[in-house]
Amino acid sequence: MMSTYRDEEWLKKFGQNLQSIREKKGLSLRKLADEADINFTQVHRIEKGETSPSVSLVKAIADALGIKMGKLFDF
Repeated sequence: MMSTYRDEEWLKKFGQNLQSIREKKGLSLRKLADEADINFTQVHRIEKGETSPSVSLVKAIADALGIKMGKLFDF
């Protein structure tokens, strides 16, 4: 049986860090979503800590922000 591990506190911190970086870059949620070629609501849910992004999604977001993936985990 497979268990599901979900760290709610970590997801919120990740989302807050993403939001902070996005805002420092002067990007709206919609602009980031467009640049990353993902759905606006998906970015919103990540920033709110409501969902855990896949590695490929984190890469798309980092690329759209013009940063290394590790910066998104630096909190």
